[in-house]
Amino acid sequence: MQPDLNRLKIGEEELERLSGLEINDVFMDDVCRPSIVHSSKKLFSFFLTQFFWFGLVCIFVLPTGFIIAQNFINLSKNIFTILKITLVISVIIVLAWNFYTWVKGKQITSLANLLDEVDKYNETVEAVDVLNRLTAVGSTDVNLVEREKVIEVLSVTRDSLVSALMVERILRQHKGLISRRHQLLTHIENNLSTLTGLEVNRQASEYGQLVNDALSIGISVQQEMQNLQS
Repeated sequence: MQPDLNRLKIGEEELERLSGLEINDVFMDDVCRPSIVHSSKKLFSFFLTQFFWFGLVCIFVLPTGFIIAQNFINLSKNIFTILKITLVISVIIVLAWNFYTWVKGKQITSLANLLDEVDKYNETVEAVDVLNRLTAVGSTDVNLVEREKVIEVLSVTRDSLVSALMVERILRQHKGLISRRHQLLTHIENNLSTLTGLEVNRQASEYGQLVNDALSIGISVQQEMQNLQS
């Protein structure tokens, strides 16, 4: 990937710095991202994590199951009883933990939506890179002037996403910092105005759909900020 495009991508480390949480394709900290239902690979990764988490809980609960069977049920020699007690306790713990993360996830819905927009943005950057590679081998003829315009569009979109993530974190962690919030919200609105004002031939250019995608991301970010304010 060319250096200018590589700088535009928003990686996991930057997302973690902006959000204050551990972020990856499946989880926001210990909360599952709702968007994984649209990806079989991510869904499989989630269930695999759940499986290992359940197994780990069973290992730690097994001594407790043995103690309960021995001291309260007096069936210490019945291994099946011990296993049933262990499984019941483990299931309760896992269900309780998932309920806790579900409640916690409700509080960071806006962050989840913004992360989905970041994913779309990164995919757009990668699509530009693909066009660049095709041009390099002569498979397509792309206007380099329009490429620079698209880079500008992506740069403004990136700026909006970063500002939105900062607003979300401020509202989540420091709701008293009203002045900083309003400054960033104004910045996002100005960026959207800049995006709509940038002229790129959307019909004839191979970059046209990518410009529309970037504009769509900018609009979604502004709508999410409006939801946060309300």
